[in-house]
Amino acid sequence: MALLLRGMAWFGLYSFLVLLPLAFALWVDPIATPRGFWTEAATGAGFVAFTLCALEFSLVGRFRAAAEPFGIDALMLWHRWMGIAAAAFLALHAGFLAIRSGATVQWLDPFQRDVGRATGAAALWLAVAVVGNSLLRRRLRWRYETWQLLHGIGALGIVLGAAVHALAQGSYSRVPAVRFLVAGYAGLFLLLFARYRVWRPLRIWGHPWRVVENREVGDDTFLLSLEPPPGRGWHGFEPGQFAWLITGRTPFSLEQHPITIASSAEPSSDGRADFAIKNLGDWSGQVVPALRPGDPLWVDGPHGSFTLDREPGQGFVLIAGGIGISPMCSMLLTLRDREDRRPVLLFYAAADAGALVFRDELDALAAEMDLHVVYVLEQAEPGDDAESGRVTEDVLRRHLPRPYRRFQFYVCGPPSMMDAMERILPELGVPRGSIHTERFDMV
Repeated sequence: MALLLRGMAWFGLYSFLVLLPLAFALWVDPIATPRGFWTEAATGAGFVAFTLCALEFSLVGRFRAAAEPFGIDALMLWHRWMGIAAAAFLALHAGFLAIRSGATVQWLDPFQRDVGRATGAAALWLAVAVVGNSLLRRRLRWRYETWQLLHGIGALGIVLGAAVHALAQGSYSRVPAVRFLVAGYAGLFLLLFARYRVWRPLRIWGHPWRVVENREVGDDTFLLSLEPPPGRGWHGFEPGQFAWLITGRTPFSLEQHPITIASSAEPSSDGRADFAIKNLGDWSGQVVPALRPGDPLWVDGPHGSFTLDREPGQGFVLIAGGIGISPMCSMLLTLRDREDRRPVLLFYAAADAGALVFRDELDALAAEMDLHVVYVLEQAEPGDDAESGRVTEDVLRRHLPRPYRRFQFYVCGPPSMMDAMERILPELGVPRGSIHTERFDMV
């Protein structure tokens, strides 16, 4: 209930900040002569677009207090949709002005002499470019780091261009209080940008972690064991959480990726943390396999709300696909180390037996605790001792224990599997509040 109330409070604050400049402009109403519908509609769309853009870094700035009620993955998804919405409002702003004046080119030409119109047009085209290359990055085969750099530069240009446009061209911004609000939102964006790109790297620069071991554990997946700097290890984290791993010469590097912690959350004597990283190309396929013992890298974390520590239950059902087994390993190891006797049922889906990671470790855990593992293989062989195909409603029905409706369910894997589980589990009578998922789609 406390997290729900906090979530409502944060969402209310966000909505208030999005609408504040528009509401304030309507309240002061400095326009003495009534203007046409298209002019007022264009102004309203412009205010909303500007505030959405200015607040984008608040969604991905890794603010723990704001992320806890929703999960960082949910905030990233919201960031994506708000970026699309901002671009749409910018397009409406320019379109309404073009309809009013009958001259489209003057509102779309970023190279004209009129500073107000030029900066507005530049912000619009930058927004189209930023949203477009985000949606098409994989098709364009851009490196994630290249996209991230251009994304940040584009966002900076959009907000500053929109602010100059509003101050130079806007009729409502003739009121000093409205001008102050516009400038304040631009300043807030710069502060959030600086916190994300400057302050956070500076804070951890002098405290790199060190690679202790880097070994392949199957299916082109590497288990990276890291040792914290002296006196700077985690005092604790929650099983299922993740951290950003930053490689390169400094923590200002663009090689920053969210990776789930695969080790037990119970404190260890050396403070090590393990991360399982599957080769998906670029960084994970080139940089990670080349890391050697003693190599430095920086860790920003822990983060995340996909954890079994926050929800009471008589037992747990874990459903993992592919590298989604990593948070499940952390949960299982933690339950073992805590001597937690509650029953756990793990469904682990993979293409074939060779794609299973941590199988020996899981079988050993099944002998130490109340754990039953169901392997589900798309290409099962006769001797695999596994379900064939995918995790379906029939597979679940065959293995779920009778009191499963009182269990907590955790799902992590390919989007198609999580979509299916979010549909199937409620049909089986599992309360939606007992179903927890984690998705990461950076673009």
